Amino acid sequence: MLKELNKIAESPGKTEKMPVLFLGHGSPMNAIEENEFVNGFRNIGNEITKPKAILCISAHWETKGTFVTAMPSPRTIHDFGGFPKELFAV
Repeated sequence: MLKELNKIAESPGKTEKMPVLFLGHGSPMNAIEENEFVNGFRNIGNEITKPKAILCISAHWETKGTFVTAMPSPRTIHDFGGFPKELFAV
């Protein structure tokens, strides 16, 4: 994991400036529903350049200290229950 983090931290050279976005996820059901919120996400995705990296900060994880996950596909941790099976399939 440390090798991955060092690779990400290397200077990527000059890159296009990207917008800084705060995207609160809202209801978990947004992952499987079509609504105004989901359409807004989709529109932003179609309007901006594909980023080389994304920084995600979660309030759903508590640890002593600061930790970084640096891997292409970190596993999903479901910290909720009582929703339809379709949501967990996403």
